[in-house]
Amino acid sequence: MSVIIPTHNQKFSLSRAIDSVINQTTMQWELLIIDDGSDDRTEKFIKDCFLLNKKIRYFRREYNGIVAAKNFGLKNAIGSYITFLDPEDEFLPSHLELRLRFMQTNTHVDLIHGGAVILQNDKIKSCSYSEKETDQTKTFLKKFIGSTIFGKRKVFEFLSGFRNVDDYDKEFVEKAFDYFNIQRIDFPTYIVHKFRSNG
Repeated sequence: MSVIIPTHNQKFSLSRAIDSVINQTTMQWELLIIDDGSDDRTEKFIKDCFLLNKKIRYFRREYNGIVAAKNFGLKNAIGSYITFLDPEDEFLPSHLELRLRFMQTNTHVDLIHGGAVILQNDKIKSCSYSEKETDQTKTFLKKFIGSTIFGKRKVFEFLSGFRNVDDYDKEFVEKAFDYFNIQRIDFPTYIVHKFRSNG
């Protein structure tokens, strides 16, 4: 499995995200950190703290936006399955193992998404899995959270990654519906961190 973290000037949240990958209950992963032109000493931080781990690869690029960063990660990923993690978010320890097991058990499924818990100021705000459908329809996307995508390599290769448009990840899944079996899952193991000031 390849986990792709795109980041731009988010050094102070990266450690939690990276640690959450390192602490997975399965070790069948590689982590690609795509530094999209950060000027907050992200490179030094990553090299000092994480690059002794041979499962982590770091790439620094000129700033070109999150879509280009994710597509760059896709081109360099070597896993049979590919997923994403936003630098301010985290995986619970069973996140990758549960998704891999689901895909290996349900071999007809090509891509899954869902299973996020949204924390606002560290308090649970909502869960993306609160409405469960059993049909494979685009109604799955009503509570879509892009970084929960977990899919077979062939899906990303066939669609040539993401297009540089608004809601690029939602558009990607909508296009994938025309060619692949997409399912929404309800394992609540992707933690979305949102912060709102009181001012």
